[in-house]
Amino acid sequence: MTSKSSFLVSIKENNKRRIWVWVISFLGQLVLYPGVLMVYLSRINFRNAEGSYKLPEHYKIALQEAATDALGFKPFCMLPIAALGILIAVQGFSYLYDRKKVDMYHSVPVPAKRRFAVIYVNGLLMYVIPTLFSILIAALMAATQGSLTGRGMAECGLAAVLNLLYFLVVYHTGILAVMLTGNVVITGFASVILLGITYVAQQMLLVLRSNFFDTASAFFKGSSSAGSVIVEYDSKIYLLKVTALLSDIVKMILPIYGKWFALALLFGALAYLAYRKRPAEAAGKAMAFSGLKSVVKIIVSVVAGLIAGWIVYDATYYNVVLTALGMIGGAAFCGIVMEVIYETDIRGAFRHLVSTGIAAVAAAFIFCIFQFDLFGYDSYVPEAEKIESYVLDIGPYQNYWKWCDEDESIQYVSDSQYMQENMFLTDTDAVCELARKSQETNVEDMKDGRSVNVLYRLKSGKEVERIFWIDFADASNEELLNRIIGTQEYRDGVYLFANEYVETAFTEMEREWQVTYTNGAVQTQLPSFESGRLREMWLKDMEQFDFTLAHNNRPCGKLLWELEDGYISMSVPVYDSFLNTLTVLDEYEAYYPVELRAEDILSLEITNWHYQDQEAYFYEGGVYDSRAAEASEVQHAVTKEFTDPEEIAQIVENVYPDGAISSLYWSEAGLLDNEYSIVITFKMDTDWPYKRGYFNYRFLKGQVPEFVVERTAFGEEE
Repeated sequence: MTSKSSFLVSIKENNKRRIWVWVISFLGQLVLYPGVLMVYLSRINFRNAEGSYKLPEHYKIALQEAATDALGFKPFCMLPIAALGILIAVQGFSYLYDRKKVDMYHSVPVPAKRRFAVIYVNGLLMYVIPTLFSILIAALMAATQGSLTGRGMAECGLAAVLNLLYFLVVYHTGILAVMLTGNVVITGFASVILLGITYVAQQMLLVLRSNFFDTASAFFKGSSSAGSVIVEYDSKIYLLKVTALLSDIVKMILPIYGKWFALALLFGALAYLAYRKRPAEAAGKAMAFSGLKSVVKIIVSVVAGLIAGWIVYDATYYNVVLTALGMIGGAAFCGIVMEVIYETDIRGAFRHLVSTGIAAVAAAFIFCIFQFDLFGYDSYVPEAEKIESYVLDIGPYQNYWKWCDEDESIQYVSDSQYMQENMFLTDTDAVCELARKSQETNVEDMKDGRSVNVLYRLKSGKEVERIFWIDFADASNEELLNRIIGTQEYRDGVYLFANEYVETAFTEMEREWQVTYTNGAVQTQLPSFESGRLREMWLKDMEQFDFTLAHNNRPCGKLLWELEDGYISMSVPVYDSFLNTLTVLDEYEAYYPVELRAEDILSLEITNWHYQDQEAYFYEGGVYDSRAAEASEVQHAVTKEFTDPEEIAQIVENVYPDGAISSLYWSEAGLLDNEYSIVITFKMDTDWPYKRGYFNYRFLKGQVPEFVVERTAFGEEE
């Protein structure tokens, strides 16, 4: 009892010199909770006064959502909480910067363990008590406004725990920085380094990898936020904020809890260990532990060298020699600067050159790793039998979403996320063969080279991401591509329409789908009750889909599914061989071929942009004058109108809608001639249900009639 009472007395005594920090903490948390809530609710009340909400229910929902946002996940809390954590840590142990204060504190008959605990616990209470008080005030305010909900309180609790763990990581990092340094300025630098150096080093290595390695890809995994709790907080808090389902939030947040709790324990243990080992004479020095000087110097200098190399690489337009010199020079210069800081004397710049040299050599070695691919990054292709499955990002792309059963809502997902969750290709021999062929062939030698991203899921549990090139014009690739693209595994991973999410949406959503078929200029509507049947027929037709079909045929039209409110939409290509789909379309007289009828066309306006002629004209001394070319586009482009029925008939035999049907990704490169654009005006009294408006078509490559070429020749008068 005496010990407990004595500990509380010590807490009170410690608070006497920390009142101003308590005030800052209370003010900060009052702003972050009641203050933000007042602003959010005021906005809703102002909009309501303006008549933005038509029904009282809408106004109430808006208030509840505003309160949930104010109490829950707030991205702008990142910096205030981090700043408060560092402030509390530095202010609490600032006596260690003064030798006289150290002697005074250590002269008091109090165990070092207890002294640390008093300051540490007091600092923790400085965050926890103001936070709980502010949350209570904000919750009472929301309750009086009728905007407090169970969802709001749940998010508030989850966010409060997340913020506490975030604070602990930063707080413990700040304490460790104090223990390793001897003055407040160096502590500030040390805190920044401890919180961010791993992330910065990781990002610099990723930049070097993407710039030096031909097969580097970040499509599936992206740029990781690991290495800095501040960056990770910034990236995760937004995702948590926009996640619809509370269950999904819990799934996302629990791993973060575990990770940050482990980091907090690690940094806390290191801080306490450094406190116990810290020599009293360290007060006022740059570094408390002389044995760490060289280690810290080398690590920081190498990272500084990476940053310098990246800056030089970008500024010199990828000059490799200057990049190497920048990395080596940057590391050496940083080492010299750190020696000046250590010694607090400019004359110490060239002391301990061995560690400076080690940093420079390490930077040079890292450069060699990337420049000469010392570890075979670009030559890596896993053995087929070691691959469990893989994801191949070869296209085409769509807008991806998924159906949530819990609240019958739609959540949009990225291309990479959708494919990772739904594509599990198993023909490993095919993808490995394609990857090896890519290494054996120069991209410049490919007639129709396409870059693709691949994510290998190895049986060891490791995932490896790469990019390689496939020549679509190489006949020897056709069978390999068919073995991949012609599988149900591929269709499930690329075509949203084949996913069970869509099936659930069709069967469980009360809203009806609007189904439209178009061939580019004609658009027809089908009954909503046939939406499910059309999907089934299209999926049945897709069983024949492979690279050969897609590469050798152009879509004859597309089907478009839209919800009545336009919230989501899906479009899929239709080919001439899709007989099941075409049968349904024919039943409702909705199918029209992609070929246009000349007798329905009033006129054609054809523009020859002469891009190639202008590029050749505006190359001077091997340098392309883009400004002059851009300015000349209007001057030198030739537009002619064609109204003769015979000429129109010849023209429409060789045209195809530009982007109106579906992507021609699978077709041979340059299938359409981009030198020409064709605007079609249809007659008003036609049998076909043409849409009215602007219709842009293109010529098929190499099929421009000679009379069109002559009349739109370069330099012709309008």
